Amino acid sequence: MGEVCSRRRSDGQGGSGPAPSSSGTSEEEAVALGELLGDHALAKKLAACETVSESQLRGLRQLAEQSVRMGIDYAGLGLGWRHPESRTAYRGARHGSTTCKKSRDRADKSKSSLVKLVDSLIAGNAGAAGPAITAAFCDEISPCADARAAATDEGVLAALEAELLLPLRALNEDRLAGSTMARTFGGRALPAEKIQACVDQITLHVLDGSFSKWRYENPVGQRQLEGLTPEQKRIWAEATKTEAGDGLVVHEDGPGELGFFWATKIGGPSHGFDIEGQCLLPLLANARHKVVLVSDPQWPHHPCGRAHFRLLWTHESLQRPVLWLETLNTCFDAHVNTRLWGRAVAQHVVNKAR
Repeated sequence: MGEVCSRRRSDGQGGSGPAPSSSGTSEEEAVALGELLGDHALAKKLAACETVSESQLRGLRQLAEQSVRMGIDYAGLGLGWRHPESRTAYRGARHGSTTCKKSRDRADKSKSSLVKLVDSLIAGNAGAAGPAITAAFCDEISPCADARAAATDEGVLAALEAELLLPLRALNEDRLAGSTMARTFGGRALPAEKIQACVDQITLHVLDGSFSKWRYENPVGQRQLEGLTPEQKRIWAEATKTEAGDGLVVHEDGPGELGFFWATKIGGPSHGFDIEGQCLLPLLANARHKVVLVSDPQWPHHPCGRAHFRLLWTHESLQRPVLWLETLNTCFDAHVNTRLWGRAVAQHVVNKAR
């Protein structure tokens, strides 16, 4: 698509879209939390606590939303083609993966744990809310010990904002459900230890808030970007966005790149965090692999267009970096007119390469 060179601006575009319940005041967050926990009085008391910040109250509501209402028991169900194909379906919480007995039983346990957590925060000391939310989130996603130990309050709140409880739970609980990611679609064995090590590293760097930085600065990522100038590396790594007019935005997710976890739930279907999850790992763990997303005001809920986007090298004796764009997919639930998308995405990529 053109050589990488030295000039492009980026002011970011969040790729996560609005949460199932839009951001609101503390009172609105408390009402939503009360509905999820089945105890409005308890949530109201929590909102009145000076020791719980507005962002922490929102984080608790998101934790309840994602673990209770949207919760899927991947440890019990495993990964596979039985799961939803669109982000909207997860938010709708009506899919069989969400409504089945195993998932509802686990959601009830999550609900009970959250009620106890809220009770403790109401009676607790200043500074307790952040670590409590962090511990509760880790309990929900079953990370390895190193990832749990590295978790920060800021990293967990960012993960909740990006709706990452289910993606991280699916990737981590595959080891509890038969390690299906260690097999190809055709049934051939893959190196299970390497796959799990990759999942552990991804999870750790989401939880400690360094996911995007780690993608480009880990040894494998640095090797993939060898040959680029420092300026070219900066341009490739930035979350570039292009405003195409009439509210249409083409973007490479946004700062933090946490929207990458949901990217392959836009169109397909081919793979995702709970369907052939091993195929999602190259996007999450490689510096040379990104996605271009399309956010369209016709579908304001989350990005509804996606194309894989890679930095490759030619096979010439004097190798050159080139940008490779794959097929543009549309979210199955988004009934939108995509006529303007192709040109907007192509212009974004050409501008990135200049």
